[in-house]
Amino acid sequence: MRAVLISTKGQIVLPVAVRKALGLSPGMRVNVKVEGKSARLTPAPAKKTATLEEIQSLLKYRGPVVPIGAMRVTGYQG
Repeated sequence: MRAVLISTKGQIVLPVAVRKALGLSPGMRVNVKVEGKSARLTPAPAKKTATLEEIQSLLKYRGPVVPIGAMRVTGYQG
């Protein structure tokens, strides 16, 4: 077991051997579970990324068609 320091922000640096053993790389997330007076770190499952089509369907406007001339523009100084 190797001791590491906790920064003022509550951050720790995992030793290279630990990162390699867990298959961790920069940007990956880990789950932290408190077990008594210990903490267990496990790699978090990767989140499913949304496709462009899924994002576009969320952003699709379903309201009435408004002509550009009827739109109110504020703060425009042309």
